Amino acid sequence: MFVLLARLALRLGALVSVVGTFGLGCEEPFFDDNIGVEGVPVEAGSLAGTFALKSQALDQADAPLIGKVDAGGITFGLVIRTWRGNEEPNLYDERIEVCDVENFEVAGLTTVNSRDTIESIPVSDAVVDVDHGTGAFVRQTYHEFWAVEGLDDDASFPSNPGSRVFYDMDDDGNPGTTVLASGLVTGEVYVAQRKTVDQAGVVRGTDKSFGLARVKKEGIILDATNDLLKTESERVPHPDPKQSWWMEIRLDDDAGCDDVVRAKEDDDLPRRRPF
Repeated sequence: MFVLLARLALRLGALVSVVGTFGLGCEEPFFDDNIGVEGVPVEAGSLAGTFALKSQALDQADAPLIGKVDAGGITFGLVIRTWRGNEEPNLYDERIEVCDVENFEVAGLTTVNSRDTIESIPVSDAVVDVDHGTGAFVRQTYHEFWAVEGLDDDASFPSNPGSRVFYDMDDDGNPGTTVLASGLVTGEVYVAQRKTVDQAGVVRGTDKSFGLARVKKEGIILDATNDLLKTESERVPHPDPKQSWWMEIRLDDDAGCDDVVRAKEDDDLPRRRPF
């Protein structure tokens, strides 16, 4: 009897040891304190595919006679994401194409980018780092260039309108890229800019992720048809970081920019932030 009990005890001990080992290997889901949402674990490689991306950036500008006013806008993009495979299982490579842009009205001034301008924005390359076991998502720093080429990512942004890095991006015969202004002042503004974008958050399943965004805009007014439009205002980050956020949803693999715009219009990419 003693031998049987001893053997049973050994087997139970081994079972407890195995269960304990597996328990130690389980990761707790990542909880993003910045947005108050928990990540969802997914299989490695399951976030490859085609996505519609919405990225809102809000900052503040100093307007003459008014003071600080909210400024910024929303960019809608098409993301094509490829998994690097088992050798680098956490990493994905992306190509991000801008499909639409909405600029917020600032102190009574509305600005619009033409379709030709939007379609001429170069595609951006990005890298996504995902902890598949916890649902943590980081889109590493990437850049979006408007009418700027030949400028290193970490180089100082030129303050001289005659710099060789600026070019007629939308090929309309005007310097830089053309922005249409209306409201308090009407005319065309010709600008160039570099956007530096960082995004992090949580995976909420294989078809949806979201989080906060940090967007730094460096730009210059190259010219304008109205002198009142040549004034540049310094911008600073909005004091509420939750006002700058991103969200992506999965699309069919053969989707294009028309599908991204449709997702925006159908509110599949919601107007309000999802957290």
